[in-house]
Amino acid sequence: MDLQERVQPSDWVTGIGGFILFISVFLDWFKFSIGGLGMSGVGGASGVDATKLCYLIALLALVVIAVVVLRIVEVDLDAIPVPMSVVVMAAGGLSLLIVVLRMVIHQDFLSLNYGVFISLVAAIAVLVGGVLMQREGM
Repeated sequence: MDLQERVQPSDWVTGIGGFILFISVFLDWFKFSIGGLGMSGVGGASGVDATKLCYLIALLALVVIAVVVLRIVEVDLDAIPVPMSVVVMAAGGLSLLIVVLRMVIHQDFLSLNYGVFISLVAAIAVLVGGVLMQREGM
């Protein structure tokens, strides 16, 4: 079986979502502007600057990517008692929870920036990829 036949649609969704999720934790999640007293400035805070839980998101994204790679190279994962689809759904769900909580709970002087929205979409993609894996019976 060649590579094109081994890669399922769920692998594409999960792999791309996991990769984007990993990259997005280093993008700007929040922005702020400071003004007054004749001075002004604009700045931003990446996900890892905003919360140390982003390191957990990055680790979960790497786990998701590893699951996809192991599926593609057809490593026998039957010895693991938990289906890989459940691992992917748990990683996507936990990442989504952290991102949503961070979007809702933040300081008043911060406003949301593009990175947090990219993380939100990527976490949803990982979760959807896990559901697709479940439907494929993995």
